[in-house]
Order: sequence, then structure tokens, then C-alpha cells
Amino acid sequence: MENFLKDILMQDFHFLRPMWLLATFPILVFIAALWRLNSSTTAWDKAIDKTLLPFLIDKKKHSSQKTPLLLLTLVWLLCTLALSGPVWEKLPQPVQQREDALVIVLDLSLSMFAPDHDPSRLDLAKRKLRDILELRSEGQTALVVYAGDAHTVTPLTDDVVTITALVPSLSPNIMPLFGSNPVLAINQAIQLLDTAEAPRGKILLMTDGIKSGREESAIVGLFEDNDYELLILGIGTEAGAPIRVNDGGYLTDNSGQRVVAKLDREPLISVVERTRGKYHDIQLADSDLAYLLTEAINIDDEELSDSEEEFDIWFETGPWLLLLILPITAMSFRRGWLFNIAFLATLPCLTLTSKPIEAAGWIDLWLRADQQGAKAFQNNDHTEASNLFSSRDWAGAAAYRAGDYETAAADFATIETPDGHYNRGNALAVAGNYEQAIAAYEITLNAEPEHEEALQNKAIVEQLLEQENQESAEQDSGENENSESQQNSEDESEQQDENSDQQDQESQEGNQDQQQQEQQSEAPDEQEASESNSEQNTPSDTTNEEFEEQQALEQWLRRIDDDPGELLRRKFRYQYRQRQLNGTANSTQGGGQIW
Repeated sequence: MENFLKDILMQDFHFLRPMWLLATFPILVFIAALWRLNSSTTAWDKAIDKTLLPFLIDKKKHSSQKTPLLLLTLVWLLCTLALSGPVWEKLPQPVQQREDALVIVLDLSLSMFAPDHDPSRLDLAKRKLRDILELRSEGQTALVVYAGDAHTVTPLTDDVVTITALVPSLSPNIMPLFGSNPVLAINQAIQLLDTAEAPRGKILLMTDGIKSGREESAIVGLFEDNDYELLILGIGTEAGAPIRVNDGGYLTDNSGQRVVAKLDREPLISVVERTRGKYHDIQLADSDLAYLLTEAINIDDEELSDSEEEFDIWFETGPWLLLLILPITAMSFRRGWLFNIAFLATLPCLTLTSKPIEAAGWIDLWLRADQQGAKAFQNNDHTEASNLFSSRDWAGAAAYRAGDYETAAADFATIETPDGHYNRGNALAVAGNYEQAIAAYEITLNAEPEHEEALQNKAIVEQLLEQENQESAEQDSGENENSESQQNSEDESEQQDENSDQQDQESQEGNQDQQQQEQQSEAPDEQEASESNSEQNTPSDTTNEEFEEQQALEQWLRRIDDDPGELLRRKFRYQYRQRQLNGTANSTQGGGQIW
């Protein structure tokens, strides 16, 4: 019993729904009013003598009328306490999730620039991709993009917010090799599903076409040894459209003719028929997604798995208080009070639930910290976003945008990747910590010796550090020269006093020396004046140049690569180079065709 009371009195004791405690005040006021009414002086008390009153009025009957009020108060209080949720102990709770793994494979070949869908196939595909991610309320999702080579944007994860943040940056321009090789992309998607051990995985291919024949057969062959389902969303029209390029013109073939990219449905439909998959043309409405992603409503236990993650839940003791109401209910039923007490006791359950006291607590129910941070980041509230993000890379990018470079550097320091050290170096450089910035760049270059941005930034910061050291050295040397001139003048004045008693010739020489010394004593003043004038005049020449140079360098350094598109471009380029070194890279650009 003693240990039980200690547990209750611990700091963890609280109410999950404390607003229900406010329901105790109405019943207390109501009971107090009834008690006062029953206890007040009646007309018989005024008319009958007090000595005769006990013999004429039955006090037992009068006191028995108060018993239902006491029981009603007790039942009401027990109900409100149970509803308020008293807790003081946490219990681990396993998390179950659906084994619903979806790998989205997006075509980023140059043909996606074709404007047969307004404004282009790529824009419509990205809008549809965002719609798919909004529908992914549970299960794991991955994203693979391909052109001449295939790359994983994000592996299988239940955090679709991260994938959504990367969607606007997807473009054929970030791919290291032009072309179209869906076989590599689908093979990479299958590897992701195999690694995650997802037996009921799905692969959604968003493309404007594949080549019939060898490529079609290769895709079908990838699904022979697994039970994965292939879904294809066709993008484009049969009429097609010329392919726009970045310079405002159109892509041409070797003969100078414009390339018209058309949607060829036959190979796509043939693939899904041979793999027992589904195909649908992309639509502005959601009918395509309803057909491709519709699943059975009933979920079997086999489709649920225990997640590796666990979370603690508070163990509610409130329901046990309801057991105390049972004896009161039994007694009330016999006395005939049951219906009155039951009606009044259920009044708290009929009232509206209390609203959260703080808006932040209400938002936490619907949005995770990263989602709140992404929303603040989009609203340009970077300071708030930095405090909300739990992801350190996004928190660092938000702090950098807010001008808090030291916090940004601290956030990036927790990311032990070449890009993390590179971004930390940028933040340190803008903050003026040049030596630490150079050290961060060196860590990046040790991992990626051909990191062009790190090489450039490191060279610029080294120049700034050298310039800073030169300025400090010149300032120190100027102070030393002034101190030496003052010491020389003092020594020469002492020498004048010692030579004042010499011969006339020596006196004349002494006078000449004295004149020279006077000239020398005046010279430092003139020199200091000239130096001060030069210092006042040079800013118009040298300082402006240094200021412009410093401003240009700082502006250049502020271009931190928090642009997801640039990060993906560098990531894909690095992966392609690694594959080239390993001899596993595809260098044919889709059989010679770059779109």
C-alpha cells in the first residue's frame, strides 16, 4: 500500500483530459442548492414551538431525503474522475503497420519535357506524384528516377513528407546521363523491395513509353521470380509533341528534324498483361489512381506486421473507478433512485469534449515536427522552422536561411556525410570561422576528392583567411614602428644632455645634432600625419575594392546548397562515377537515343 501511494504521488501523476474536472463544479453547485433548500426553515418551524417540533415532525424522513443527494454527488465525482483520465505509469506498446510497400519509378528522360500535357508531361507527372503521396497514409514508399541510368531518391520509408519536399526538384537536368532505361530502374525498385523483405510490394512505373521487343521482354523477366505487382501510369498522348529544351528551342535528331515524342501504349499494356499488372493513362482527376491503387477493404492479419519501433502509452486507471459505482447502483435500484441517479450521472458524458488549451498541442495531433517545420519553411518563417524540424539537415538549412549560422553549423555537424560537412563549412565561412570552415571542406574532400563546390569554396575561404592574416600583420607592424620611433627620440634627447658640456666644436656639432634631432622629432609627426591622411584617403580606393570583393565573396558563400535539386544532381553524379569505376555504369545512353 505504501509503495502504491508513492507511485501515485510521483511527478508522473497527471490527468490525460484535465478539462473534465471542470464538470465537478456544476454538480457541487446543484447539490449545495438542494441541500440548502432541504435544510432551510419551513413554515412549520415558524408556527410550532421548538420544544414541540421534534415530536410533531419526523426527522428521520427528512434526513433520508439527503441520502440520494450524497450518492448522486459521489457518482458524479467518480464519473468525472474516470473521464479525466488519471495516469502515472507508462506501458510499452508495439506498433503494427501494414506490409504495403510501394516503389514509385519516375521517368526523367528528355521526352518528359514534351508539352502535349499542359504545361508539360513532367509537371503533370509531379502533380500526380504529390497526389499519390497524399494518399499514402500508411505503408512504406520509395522513389526511383531514371534516364540513361537509374538512381534512388529515397529508399522505402513511411515519411512521405521528405519525398514530397523533393518532388519540385525532379527534372531531367539533374540526371548525369541522358537516355531512357526503365529496365535498370525497375531492377533497382525490385532490389529495394527485396532488401525490405516486402512480399506484397508494388512497383508503380510513371513513364511515357518503353521500347517493344528486348526492353519489353527484359521487364517481364524481372517479375518471373517474385510476386511483386507492376502498375504502369502512361504519360503523354498518341499525337505527341516536340521536346522543349532549356534554350527555348526543340530537340532535333541527327538529320535536323524535330523529335516528336509520342505515347506508345501497346508495349506498356503488353507488359502488364504478361505480369498480371494494371495500366491506366494519366488523368487530371483521380480516376487513374483509384484504379491503380485501389486495394481490398478487409485487411488480413498476414498483412500486418510488428514494427521495430515501440512507443509508450499511459495506462489509464480511470475505468477502475467505475467499479465503485456498482454498489451504489445496486442500492439505488432497490430504493427506487436508480433512474434519477443514472440520468444525472450521464450528464458529463453528454457534454461536449473539452478543446485543447494550447493551439500547439492541437497541431501536434495532426502534424509531426518535420511537417510543421516544412510548413513554416514554406512560409519563410525560417527561425520557427529551425526550432520545429527534428531532421538536422533541414533544421540546419532553415537556421542558415534565418541568418543563424552558428546554429546551422551545429546542426550540420551532426550529419556525418560529405554534404553535411560541406554545408557546415559554408555556415562557418559566412560566420567568419575560416579555419574551421577549411577543416570542414577538407573532410568533404577526403571523402569526395572531386567535389567541385567544396574545392571552390575552400580556395575562396583560404584567400579570405590569408587576407585577414595580412591585415592583422600590417596592423601589428605599424604599432611596432611607432613604439620604436618614440624610443629613438627619447634616447637622442638623453644624448643631447650628455653632450652639452663638451667643447665648442663638439657643442656646434651638438647643436647640429640637436637641429637634426629636432627635424627627426618633427618627422615622425609629419609621417604620422601623412599616414593618417593616407588612411583617410585610401578607403575611397582600396577599401571600396576590398568591400566589394568581400561582399561578392559573402554573397557567393551564402549560396548554400540547401536546394534539394542541386543535392540530388551531385548525389547522382557521384553515384554514376562510382559505377563507372566499378564497371557497372550504363554508358550507352539508352542505345544511342537521348530522349
